[in-house]
Amino acid sequence: MNETQLTELAKIALAIEAEEAKEAGTLGYMARALTQATLPYRLQAGAQFTRRNGAFTLSITALSPTGLPFGSIPRLLLSWMTTEAVRTQQPVLELGPTLSAFMAELGLARQGGKRGDITRLREQMKRLLCSAVSCHYEDKNHDCGVGFNIADRYDLWWNPKQPNQLPLWKSTVG
Repeated sequence: MNETQLTELAKIALAIEAEEAKEAGTLGYMARALTQATLPYRLQAGAQFTRRNGAFTLSITALSPTGLPFGSIPRLLLSWMTTEAVRTQQPVLELGPTLSAFMAELGLARQGGKRGDITRLREQMKRLLCSAVSCHYEDKNHDCGVGFNIADRYDLWWNPKQPNQLPLWKSTVG
């Protein structure tokens, strides 16, 4: 088998895998910019974080005193938000009927306390949803950029002490 045949075979295998994931409802999406450069994995000092990948630069700015998002939870949230926006084709995303239901959808443990996933999720959601992103690409022939807030608005109506309780209003991100 030559290289062209191997490449074609790999493309076919990936297409089959993607179709199976789509049929099973497990196909996920992520913004292209966040596959080239991503969020910090550790707590950062200051209100801005910049990461470069070749000619591409991603900057994240904390718009509130809560600080910059970091770690796996903001990445998981961004993947969920992107996938849900593609799936629903809606500008406002509903985060589930309860905090427990949303955490189960994300694959997080529904544990409270100082180091529990409930506490970490709420903290990282505030950090992420109160952040702005700017992307910049520059090479010798082209210079472009875009800036946006992660969310224009968010409403979280969950009680971390009672994660299974149905709130009066739906928690949303828009």
